[in-house]
Amino acid sequence: MDVLWIETTEALAGWVDGLDGGPLAVDTEADSFHHYREKVCLVQLSAAGRHALVDPLASVDFTPLAAPLSASSIRKVLHGADYDVRLLARDFGLVVAGLHDTMIAARLAGEPAFGLAALLAKYLGVSLDKSHQRADWSRRPLPAAMREYASADTRHLQALAAVLDERLAQLSRSAWVEEECLRLESVRWRERVEDDPEAFRRTKGARSLDRAGLAVLREVWGWRDAAARKRDRPAFKVLRDETLLALSKTPPASIGDLARVTGVPDSLVRSPAAVDLLEAARRGAASPEAARPEIRSEVRERLEPAVEARIARIKERRDALALDLVLDPSVIASRGVVEEMAKRWEAGEDPFAVPDLRRWQLGLLRPLLT
Repeated sequence: MDVLWIETTEALAGWVDGLDGGPLAVDTEADSFHHYREKVCLVQLSAAGRHALVDPLASVDFTPLAAPLSASSIRKVLHGADYDVRLLARDFGLVVAGLHDTMIAARLAGEPAFGLAALLAKYLGVSLDKSHQRADWSRRPLPAAMREYASADTRHLQALAAVLDERLAQLSRSAWVEEECLRLESVRWRERVEDDPEAFRRTKGARSLDRAGLAVLREVWGWRDAAARKRDRPAFKVLRDETLLALSKTPPASIGDLARVTGVPDSLVRSPAAVDLLEAARRGAASPEAARPEIRSEVRERLEPAVEARIARIKERRDALALDLVLDPSVIASRGVVEEMAKRWEAGEDPFAVPDLRRWQLGLLRPLLT
């Protein structure tokens, strides 16, 4: 396989020296399905027929890649770049400029299926093997099949971008993609648990619980998070959300009770950790009324009839335009944007001043609605 495996800073610097003016295709592989906190385990690079796999686990210093990635004059081609841009900045301090996202390009070109495998099959006749999509990329040595799989994600990106470039130019939508990609360059990682003091509420089904159930959920969720962190495993591999919900609805009072809860593995029941989990459930169940989490009633705002009517008119025209342009209507304006436009309209404010509206969207909507 014509792919260079890079595990030293010197080798990365040597590969980068041959970049010239690009373009450079980039992808990453992380280990989110196998560890508590995902990390980048592989960075794939392709440029001018050269392909490389860079191993961050070998303590490679990514400084040689910083200049070309941040140079807007060098086109960086990625597919579904949101996650990659966030991880590259978080793990290595790398900023991506000159970004071109082929997923965005495909969506704005009106492609009904914009996954990489579907696009490569349609336009290049390339069959992409996705069997390693949820593999553990922290494995070393990395098997040859996984290396080949990873390399395929960047090997064909430039050719795909060229095809989509031509189609977008024919449709006069190139500027649309440029604007979307420029916005995407600024996204950054946010640690959800640290940002949210009540992260337990994100448990699937938590809204069905009363305050007593939420008090138990808060404690067993905290136990699971600590256990996952300690074992360096994803939380769902310790206990799934459905199991946390069952524990919260009927808190176990004994090891026997715990063993009868669907989803609690036998290995956990037999381990010392079972006592800690039981204690967490008991602590939650004994929580005094005043200390229990409040029920959050997330009732959708009741809109005025005039606003509802305005929403209907905007959507009707937006949907007709989307049909004509062969686009998903939400690409032109999402439900949230349409609602905000309607509110502003009926309040006598500028309906086109919604912050989330792009210039290219305004160019479509102004003549349509005025």
